[in-house]
Amino acid sequence: MGPRIAEALAGDGRVRAEFRYQLGVEDALAVRDCNVVVFADAAKTGEGPAALTPLEPQAGITFTTHALAPAAVLALCRELYGRTPRAYILAVRGYDWDVGEGLSEGAERNLAAALALLRDFLSKSLPVI
Repeated sequence: MGPRIAEALAGDGRVRAEFRYQLGVEDALAVRDCNVVVFADAAKTGEGPAALTPLEPQAGITFTTHALAPAAVLALCRELYGRTPRAYILAVRGYDWDVGEGLSEGAERNLAAALALLRDFLSKSLPVI
């Protein structure tokens, strides 16, 4: 899902769309100067095709810093740089979790719904350039 979302937003001059397989400590620097951050990922559960929910910083204890949760990235940003951008999780309902290429038909529909939701959110949250 992530690469497809980043690809779809690549031409929007108001956003910086990046894809990561996993988040790390360096991502606190990457979000430091952002006003709004949206972390997108596939979700195993959910009533609708996609949901956009606010995210608060929350430090987490893990055995490694090679993979952080989005809330932990925000907490680290606050701790290191003294600021936290407004943040959201875009959860896109997925169905097939086996390794393979491409998305299932249901996931493709949900991705389209997620992009529509995200574009609507961006149109209301970011200035037009």
